[in-house]
Amino acid sequence: MLGAIIGDIVGSVYEWNNIKTKDFPLFSEKGFFTDDTVMTIAVADALLKGGTADDFIDSMKRIGRLYPDSGYGVRFGRWVHSNDREPYNSWGNGSAMRVSPCAWFAESLEEAETLAEKSAAVTHNHPEGIKGAQAAVAAIYLARSEEPKDRIKEYIEQKYGYNLSRTLDEIRPGYRFNETCQETVPEAIIAFLESTDFEDAIRNAISLGGDSDTLAAITGSIAEAAYGIPTADFAGMGYVPNGIMEKTFQILDNGLSSVINAWLDNGKPMTGVVKKDDWKTSDFSKPLTIKANFRITESQYAKIRFGLLPMQMEDKWFAYFDDGRIHLHRSWTGAKIYEAKINKSVPYYTITEILVERAPELYSNTNDDEDVRSFDFLLGRGILGYQVDAPVDRNNDKDILRGWGSYGRMIL
Repeated sequence: MLGAIIGDIVGSVYEWNNIKTKDFPLFSEKGFFTDDTVMTIAVADALLKGGTADDFIDSMKRIGRLYPDSGYGVRFGRWVHSNDREPYNSWGNGSAMRVSPCAWFAESLEEAETLAEKSAAVTHNHPEGIKGAQAAVAAIYLARSEEPKDRIKEYIEQKYGYNLSRTLDEIRPGYRFNETCQETVPEAIIAFLESTDFEDAIRNAISLGGDSDTLAAITGSIAEAAYGIPTADFAGMGYVPNGIMEKTFQILDNGLSSVINAWLDNGKPMTGVVKKDDWKTSDFSKPLTIKANFRITESQYAKIRFGLLPMQMEDKWFAYFDDGRIHLHRSWTGAKIYEAKINKSVPYYTITEILVERAPELYSNTNDDEDVRSFDFLLGRGILGYQVDAPVDRNNDKDILRGWGSYGRMIL
């Protein structure tokens, strides 16, 4: 699901300004989410509500109307804003770009393909519209199941009849804007098959030109299942803010992020969520409760729930979210230094207290105010990716996190 959203955002600036190269900035200041993201979220919402045809119709119309300027196709836009609940025999690529939640919701390939058909048929009931959605969901599900690329290629060619033996270099010169499943889904899958990692897959798709955001959304949804999504970018010894996941949640608004939070609340799988067992950890030795006053938006809360996994030796922190609490551990020792409950409230989530380690052999700081600023810094830059300088000890004008790794702070 997130792979589709990322592909959509990255591809949004190239849909009407096609490029035929993989050499471009991954995130542009002009990047935005389009109907691909809005309808992907709508499909996830419908699945949480039961996954019936009426659920898909209701969620698509309700959420779609909240984002009227998202770039819907003409017929789909009319359908969203009308009282008509009947499909209109489309074979457009919209059925495939929104289907990824079905692959994560399902517990078998057969179930994924059935859900894909249901999600498509409420609008795209033409055989090609359904076929495109099912082929895309099959590629995602098989990638999620760690099937090799040759197996994915073989399955889709045999069952759905798409020619996946062409290369990107063969496709690229003559490829033009096309909104059909027939000339979008195979190309998107090939972009994944030729990729080496998540980012490379996105770049492959956009380099074809055409309906760039939708191509990248479909490719990204498969690549997410195969590779996962990097939670941060690193350069040399320091952390570089605005990694792929961080930047995405800075662009997603609170309304769409609320569905991601509901998905996680319902225990549905999503790639990239860090768990306690992913790292060595130990509990507090001598915890102290200190007061805090943090406000967190829905989008920030969604990103916090993915935690922070050290990628190299210089990354000094490990963080995971569990049962409404964010836990921050030193990665080298596993010692827990901070823990905080995130309270649900409207319109913000809040943190009013932080548990902090006070055993001197594990953690030397004893200043409550400095710990609030340090927690803010780690949560905001380490997990949310905001570009902010490290907090400074006002007593001796030294960076209190020196040697802990370069993270950052939340903008409140």
